[in-house]
Amino acid sequence: MPSFARRLLLLPGLLAAVGCSRASSSQPEASVPSEPAPSSSEVASSSPPPPPPAPALPPIPPAPPGEAQRKTVQALEREPLLVPQLAPLRAHFLGLRQAGQVDGGTLRGPFLVQRIERSGGGDGVLVSRADESDPFAMALDRGQLVFSKERPVAGITPPVQHITIAPGPERGIVLFSYVATLHLVAARMWADDGNPFAENVVLEAPECDALAAAYWPGNGWLVACSSKDGTRAQLLRENLTSAWGTAGLVLGNAGPVASARIAIDSPTEWTLVQRARAIGGDRTLTYRYDADGQPVSQPLPQPMPSSSTSKTNVELGGMTGGNPRAP
Repeated sequence: MPSFARRLLLLPGLLAAVGCSRASSSQPEASVPSEPAPSSSEVASSSPPPPPPAPALPPIPPAPPGEAQRKTVQALEREPLLVPQLAPLRAHFLGLRQAGQVDGGTLRGPFLVQRIERSGGGDGVLVSRADESDPFAMALDRGQLVFSKERPVAGITPPVQHITIAPGPERGIVLFSYVATLHLVAARMWADDGNPFAENVVLEAPECDALAAAYWPGNGWLVACSSKDGTRAQLLRENLTSAWGTAGLVLGNAGPVASARIAIDSPTEWTLVQRARAIGGDRTLTYRYDADGQPVSQPLPQPMPSSSTSKTNVELGGMTGGNPRAP
């Protein structure tokens, strides 16, 4: 018989011998009376009570509606909000060597400063040169720097034009910009810790001479591109989907528009304010819309007194001339 088979045959006997040896060497143990097991009710009564549920955190207040505040300044040292941040601003606009000088370097403009209030409090600031070049974005909280982005549009195909700041999700910030070579409006978002949150293509627009963006709490972000062909608008929902298709809606005046502004009227309505070019001077036109981009009725303007020779430069639209047009 092969040795492998012999080992298999010997294995039961070996196990039996080991079993007998353990049985013969062990001595009987005295029995110990056992206590009855506690009942389930006794176990429940002796267990500590469960801890109370943690109190729910209050919801973060949304950012206020509307566009960023814009102003042109000649020297950043004169802006109280920016004085605590002069060191990173000098490093960005003057370069590290000049920023390290004794006098710190003078930040002479003009500079374009955009400011928004973030959800839950705190500020978002976008500083650029007057021609919108060399942007620098910051999130502030009670004057302290939360995070900064020295190259906020890095990686986007240049030229990147008309950069506009708005409140972002998660107490962060969002920058909207027009990518001229691709003919689209892009959104780049950061969370409250400065980490990337999302990047989106918001709107396809053949041209964009000016860009406006406003936060609409509960709805998302309204974005409007103005050009010689009018104003093309989009609603970017809070779930980061486009409400009006990739091409958006052409709203307001059908002719050339120098710029457009967005005002939030209510949770269901908003107003588009256009500065339209016309013979004899620019005109200011207003149109009111709902969340679907449909016009909302407005009262007709009161006629001017017959004795007056002045002309108003404000014309109301939205009831007769504010219908959205096909892209």
